[in-house]
Amino acid sequence: MAKKNILTKENIIHLAKLSNLQLTDEEINKYLDQLEQTVEFIKNLDELDTTGVTPTSQTTNQSNATYEDGEINEQGLSSQEALKNAKNKKNNYFNVKRIM
Repeated sequence: MAKKNILTKENIIHLAKLSNLQLTDEEINKYLDQLEQTVEFIKNLDELDTTGVTPTSQTTNQSNATYEDGEINEQGLSSQEALKNAKNKKNNYFNVKRIM
């Protein structure tokens, strides 16, 4: 039985467009093969017995990364700490080259 293609060239072209990448025909074929191999490998997970495994969307058990108004974030850096090793700073901000 012949292997059924999971992805098409059109899928790769669409992904490249979404990623703002311009690919040659050679690159499209290369990535088509690589992504098909990746999808096939991931399909191996279907063979695992996940009975009793609770689905999860994260693994850190962190439930709230926000702070109440007025509460001090002791994990964050002060402006002075953040800028301490910056080569270019101006008025307590990072100074970077204009990009547009």
